[in-house]
Amino acid sequence: MAVDALSRPVHGPIKPASAHTPGDAPLASHRTDDTALPHLPQQTAPLALDLVELDLALDLSDIADRGFDDAVRDAAKVIGGEFLFDLPASGLVDDAQRIALVCLSRDNGGRFGLVLLSANGDRVRTVEADEATTGLVQFAKAFVAVLEKL
Repeated sequence: MAVDALSRPVHGPIKPASAHTPGDAPLASHRTDDTALPHLPQQTAPLALDLVELDLALDLSDIADRGFDDAVRDAAKVIGGEFLFDLPASGLVDDAQRIALVCLSRDNGGRFGLVLLSANGDRVRTVEADEATTGLVQFAKAFVAVLEKL
């Protein structure tokens, strides 16, 4: 049974920004217009791609100079997302001192990414929610619902 690769979401580890090389862009970025495949419905990008975009927008030197909160807030703006909040990791994630939640899109109930600041404060990484952090995403969804009603 053949599987249409364009309809399957991308899963797996996200490549850190430092590992990207020129010409490492996804094949879809080489299309010049959306009419190249007219029979396919428009789909939102897989969450992993949104997280890579956020990861690329983050700059460790900004975090060192201005702080985690402001750097994540600016990176979220760059990609068209919304910084919601950050808080101490409090043991939810190994080797992390802070967790920031970013709303990547409000469509279809929202898409959320987490930005983790390492315990030493020398690295940041973007991740999807897992068992330990799914409660944060549920809180973020409620937070966005309140913002939309204001």
